[in-house]
Amino acid sequence: MIKIKYIIATLFSLFLFTDISQAQGFYAQISSKKVQVGVPFEYSVVFTINTGNYTPPNFKDFDVISGPNQSNSYQNVNGVSSQQIIISYGLIAKHEGKFTIGPSSTMSGSQKLETAAINIEVVKGNINSNDNETQNNSKNSSGDLFIKTSANKNKCYVGEQITILQKVYSRSQIVGFQKFSQPTYEGFYSQAQESISKGQVAMENIDGVSFYTFELFRTVAIANKSGKTILNSIQGDVVIRKQNTSKPKNIFEQFFGATSYEDIPINTKSKSITIDVLPLPEIGKPQSFNGAVGNFNYKVLVTRNELKANDAFNLKMIINGNGNLKLINAPILKLPEGFESYDPKITESINSKTFDFLIIPRKEGEYNLSNLDFSYFDLNSKKYITKLAELIKINVLAPDQNTNEAVVFSPQNKIKETENDIRYIKKDEFFLTKTENEFFNSFTHILFLILPLIALLSALFVRKNHIKNNSNLILVKKRKAAKIAKKQLITAEKLMIERKKDEFYTEILMALTNYLGNKLNIPKSELSKEAITESLQLKNINIFTIQNLTNAIDTSEYAKYAPGAVSGNLHEVYNNTVMLISDLEQQINKKI
Repeated sequence: MIKIKYIIATLFSLFLFTDISQAQGFYAQISSKKVQVGVPFEYSVVFTINTGNYTPPNFKDFDVISGPNQSNSYQNVNGVSSQQIIISYGLIAKHEGKFTIGPSSTMSGSQKLETAAINIEVVKGNINSNDNETQNNSKNSSGDLFIKTSANKNKCYVGEQITILQKVYSRSQIVGFQKFSQPTYEGFYSQAQESISKGQVAMENIDGVSFYTFELFRTVAIANKSGKTILNSIQGDVVIRKQNTSKPKNIFEQFFGATSYEDIPINTKSKSITIDVLPLPEIGKPQSFNGAVGNFNYKVLVTRNELKANDAFNLKMIINGNGNLKLINAPILKLPEGFESYDPKITESINSKTFDFLIIPRKEGEYNLSNLDFSYFDLNSKKYITKLAELIKINVLAPDQNTNEAVVFSPQNKIKETENDIRYIKKDEFFLTKTENEFFNSFTHILFLILPLIALLSALFVRKNHIKNNSNLILVKKRKAAKIAKKQLITAEKLMIERKKDEFYTEILMALTNYLGNKLNIPKSELSKEAITESLQLKNINIFTIQNLTNAIDTSEYAKYAPGAVSGNLHEVYNNTVMLISDLEQQINKKI
């Protein structure tokens, strides 16, 4: 009994010690608990308290390829400041198997704190991986950034609605996305929904590892064919923010800390998943089934039950509930002889769909409208359910003979043929004349033979000129300089409208420098104000134009390296830049 109490007390103290160290803000984490041999991953220790004498764990089963790397972050919320320090190591597993990274320790006052040991499973590396993939993994460790495609159901019926999510997970802070487009899924009718992220990045913990998450796309999809259907992957650039270890380039970067962090776009691709789409059962399928899948209510209404022949009434079929309402087609009415119907007016809401038929009876009498039942496949019971429509009686009175528009209906079997059934349009003598010539050996025939030869010669001539015009890369860059600058000015105009001043000045600077580099054939490594001024002077460009250009570059550079320090009318800056590039284009082309 004493021995059992001792074991329980020991386990409780260990559990309490672990919780205290975690609560005090000293813990370890890894980018993935399952890694490949030769593929880098990250081990990091997080401090949110003041400590000293930090001792790292023994990485005896791994090669340390980088680290220790230290990053700091500060936060002030409602006047309360907090600091977080992260020490990280880049590791590569040497062999396959299951390994343990032991605890790291530190001192907090007189108390020694230790992190929990971490178990890692190492599997065989991918033999087919190429050098580019290895370089990308070294820059962005395995499991640090990925897109996950998921569905609320991996198995569904034809016509059943499922929800598909495309979600980004990143160990580094997510700051933007590039080159992503709304996904479409072959074999499904899909409709984009509002993302639950609503433009905000959230935090999520997976197996003890914290990730920044963002829901890219949320799509409602309805399968329209059976079989195993692959949801294709999506691909684009996820822009993450990482600490920049390079030294500041100038005094502005040193003062404002412009190079503390850098935004890196990383091309990321999700993995495809497979959805097993089951066909609807043939056994028990009613004749009134029209592809509806879900859970529905149904009713039929008519605007009036008694009317004169040739008058009209409306028949409404109202379906409401949950399911593939958008894919339910209008039913085919089986009306009595002498009834005319037109294509229905379809009205949709969130959970309702109405088919409104306009019907005109042409023959008097009493009629019963039947065969108006509605059937659907219920996903809960996995059975077909038929909603019976009430019998509708229509009393058609004799038409009003005093109206000119009255039409008397006669059944087809009562129409008698007469000897004069076919009447001649013209009984007098007439002459036939030749209206068309033979196609063979005609002008049109010869023209069709010559046209392909002319088209071939024209294509060869155009291709020769295209090759000639694009063989000189310097001339191509000069020719396209204004076009490239125009695209960047369009981007700058959008930023101006959105009042993003810092990004606006950066885009203006890029438009000016890229235009001058291409137009004057100055490499980017040698592109400076002195080189630009010298080149423009050699081309005898107006001195006032050169001075305006120098001032515009100075203003944009100052705005880039000192955000918030530059003020001014953005519309005026934009218009002056457009006029400046236009003036330079005219003067340079005139000198040429």
